[in-house]
Amino acid sequence: MSSPFRFASLLRGYTLYLLMLVVVACLALAEPLSGQWLRFDRLAIADGQWWRLFTASWVHISGNHALSNMAGIALFAYIAGPSLNSVRGLLLLCWCVLFVGCGLYVFAPDLYRYGGMSGASHGLLLVAPFVSPFYGRRIAWLFFVVIVVKVAWEQTLWYDDMALADVIGGRVETRSHLFGTLAGIFFLMQLYWRRILRLAPSD
Repeated sequence: MSSPFRFASLLRGYTLYLLMLVVVACLALAEPLSGQWLRFDRLAIADGQWWRLFTASWVHISGNHALSNMAGIALFAYIAGPSLNSVRGLLLLCWCVLFVGCGLYVFAPDLYRYGGMSGASHGLLLVAPFVSPFYGRRIAWLFFVVIVVKVAWEQTLWYDDMALADVIGGRVETRSHLFGTLAGIFFLMQLYWRRILRLAPSD
């Protein structure tokens, strides 16, 4: 296969991830207007701007913040490969993004503004090795344990959520990581439950 055809085939296998990167980059370039209309804003959501529950994950508080989250998307693409460049991958993405937005709105009443993909990325990275053809179950469960332990540590008093403030331009909202991880766990639960049902003998 010649190089142009090989490149085109590669693009087709990673279309979803490339679109994610493009959306994040374009919205970062459109700041501050994109943030004003799309970030998590509790008062605006209460006033009827419900789309912010979904769009909050796509806008960022600084260029460095956007770049770090784009690196997370690239890692997700590397781990998942073409296996989540599909309707299932799109559903996983939407589920994680909405779960984070709704979780913050319902269970973090003190949070008034938020933006960033890191919360949803935790869920994406949790699921990716389980569906990727490149990793065995031991590696997938290692990913699972590392992410869960990291997020659990972030919820303790020993974690400094201002440690990266000079880099990303604001506080790390660790609760978004928690909700993203829970979204990934719930997605895996339904995935494995469906597999168990398919394997169960019929009456």
